Amino acid sequence: AFLEVLEALDNGKPIGTDGRYGTSVDLHLTLQYLRYAAGHADKMLGSQIPVDGNLFAYARKEPVGVCGAIIPWNFPILMFAWKVGPIL
Repeated sequence: AFLEVLEALDNGKPIGTDGRYGTSVDLHLTLQYLRYAAGHADKMLGSQIPVDGNLFAYARKEPVGVCGAIIPWNFPILMFAWKVGPIL
């Protein structure tokens, strides 16, 4: 409830009680996406690359570096979750 009120003050949207659109819908979608992104943690596996001979090769995933995020004003907390969710 606190985040709904805070998001309503920040963004100017209605709180959205009784199933109507508002910040409660934004926070619900944000929580759903963060749960979705958290579910990928145990599904990212290293893959082996087939090579000839007595060798072992695999693909190592590394961070690329810093990236910028442009977040619009209509869904700021959801867009923030889209950018930050995969790296958490």
